[in-house]
Amino acid sequence: MAPPAAAAAAGEAAAQDGKGRRRRDCAIVGARLLTLGVQAAVMAAALALFLLFAATAAVLLLHLVVAARAFRNQRHGGRRYRVPQDYPSPPSCLGLSPAELRLLPCFAAAAAASSSSSTQLCAVCLESARAGERWRALPACGHAFHATCVDRWLARAPACPVCRSAVSVSVS
Repeated sequence: MAPPAAAAAAGEAAAQDGKGRRRRDCAIVGARLLTLGVQAAVMAAALALFLLFAATAAVLLLHLVVAARAFRNQRHGGRRYRVPQDYPSPPSCLGLSPAELRLLPCFAAAAAASSSSSTQLCAVCLESARAGERWRALPACGHAFHATCVDRWLARAPACPVCRSAVSVSVS
């Protein structure tokens, strides 16, 4: 048997060895955590640099595309598509003349009936007829409108605003 002092010294050494192992294990775990933290920081920095370069490249590419389109349009005289110059210009007045408009038949609107279903509606200005207003009926289709509304329409286009039938003036 070992003397009690030697046994006590061995027990203390074992206890110190256990504390030393724990300290070494804690140090290893701490070093591993530190290493993982450093790796995560390096990866985050690398990802941020990659995204920065990708965004810069996208902005540069967008700038090049816009500049190329501007130079291409400038080369063609500011127009993207060229229109041949040998086409005749459209006539300045496509509609009916004031003399032709005066030849179209007019009538005075009758008094509005009590029911709203029988009221006449001008398809140009979307207002209903009132008693005494001048209306004009187109001879080809029979559609009727306020005279002032349809005269402005027919001065631009010689067709009915509703059915697009051609308006012809009979000279008789």
